[in-house]
Order: sequence, then C-alpha cells, then structure tokens
Amino acid sequence: MQAPLVEILMATYNGAPFLAAQIESILAQSYRNWRLVIHDDGSSDGTVQLVRDYALRFPKQITLMDDGIAHGSAKHNFAHLMGHATAGYVMLADQDDIWLPNKVQHSMDLLMAEEKRLGKHMPVAVFTDLVVVDEELEVVAPSFWAFQNLRPQRLVASIENLAVRNCITGCTLLMNKSALSVCLPVPEVAVMHDWWCGLKILQGKGKLIPLHSATILYRQHSGNVVGARQWGVGVIFRKILGFRRYRQEFWANYMMAKHFLPDLNIISFFLRKIMLAIR
Repeated sequence: MQAPLVEILMATYNGAPFLAAQIESILAQSYRNWRLVIHDDGSSDGTVQLVRDYALRFPKQITLMDDGIAHGSAKHNFAHLMGHATAGYVMLADQDDIWLPNKVQHSMDLLMAEEKRLGKHMPVAVFTDLVVVDEELEVVAPSFWAFQNLRPQRLVASIENLAVRNCITGCTLLMNKSALSVCLPVPEVAVMHDWWCGLKILQGKGKLIPLHSATILYRQHSGNVVGARQWGVGVIFRKILGFRRYRQEFWANYMMAKHFLPDLNIISFFLRKIMLAIR
C-alpha cells in the first residue's frame, strides 16, 4: 500500500545561493511519496531558473507555480501556496535550510498515529525542533528550542499561551487537510503564517504535537526573515525599555493575540510574555 502523498510548499525569494542544497535534501528524503510545489515572489537573482531546471529534471516531483503573482512577504507567499494545496498532507519549506533525511517520515509517523486515534476530521499538526547552523552549516546551537528557551508542550497547551509566544517554526510544520482548512485565509492581523496556523488549529479544537528531535539544519544568514534569536526575560525587559524601537513588533503580536483573546489587555499581555520567558 502506497504511503500518502505529502505536498511540500516552498516560498522563494532571491534564494539562489542556498536553494539547490535545500532541494537536494528534499530529494534525499527517506519518505518517497511527496510533491514539491514552489512559488517565487519576484526574485531578481537566479532562483526561478534554478527551480525551472530542477522541475525539468524531476517533473513528477517538482513544480514551479509560475503565475506571475508577487506578494512582497513570506507570509503572503506561503498563504498563496497553502490556498492552492490539494494533497491530504502539507509541509512548509524555507529556501535556505537543509532537511535531515528522515524529516518527512518521522513527522508523518507521528501525525498518522494521532490521526488514527482522533480521526481525519480532526485538525492535527506536527512541528519539530531544529539545529541552528550558520551559513557554512557549522552548528550554532543543537536545539533551537533550548536556544530560545522554548517549552513547546506548555505553549501549545492553551491558546492563551501560544497567542503570546510562538513556538512553531513553519519550516518544520506538517498539517493534515483538516488543519490546513482551518488556517485559511491568512489575514493581515497574522504576524506570520505558521503562528496563525497554530492558533487556528487550537481554536478549532485540534491538536498540535511537538516532536522533540531536530529534523532540520536551520541556516542563519543576513537574509533571514525571522531567524533564531536567543530569548529570555532580559531580552523582554530590553524590548520594554526600548519600546519605541520594538513597538511595531509588540503591537503586531498584541493585535493578533487580541484577535483570539478579545478581553486581553496590554498589561496582562506583557506579564504573560515575561512569565513564559522565565518559567
């Protein structure tokens, strides 16, 4: 019996320096029944031609969604891809990481076991830890979760916690079709697509499952949209003291949190953010 099809959605933008290595790591996955769909956001380097070359070499597995639409952000580019996904299972991929060989298999094993228990109608998603590396793939931190002082089990236990602090990195995310359906559309109030998806899955009474092992080499370089930043109570206090500098980031997070928690006020938001950093 053939394994279920997994659709891997990759959003690209000027990613030529690292893209080939990422695609090669997907081609090397032990789980074989996947399809990679790539949508570019108006690259001016060799990204699109590189994708076209791979699509010609692997036409059954790699597709360039060449529709001429440019969104101007990773959030909207991924939302566009998610809106066109057709498979029963969907993964998100950044353009500059390296997937470890069993990433798809380990995530699918965990998700399908949970789906068997809860039923396919239940929104279920798996997300994993990452190894933080530099441009040359030298290890910066063996655990992204430890590096950022994240406790995913606690954060995904309630929408109140996840609305204040995200622990879901999109490039590790695997969703079933029911989970994908509750994530769409991704509105302007969403800080990022992955955070929004996690919150919508919890709001839909679904299940978020942390896989406590790294499945990705998470490459850090000057072009990262978000990236890995050490976190803790000291960082939060520096941001509070330097509020004018960070006010846009705080305000965006707060407004998204209020979308899910209408009674949340700015003081309780700050206090919960500090509590989640130190406990």
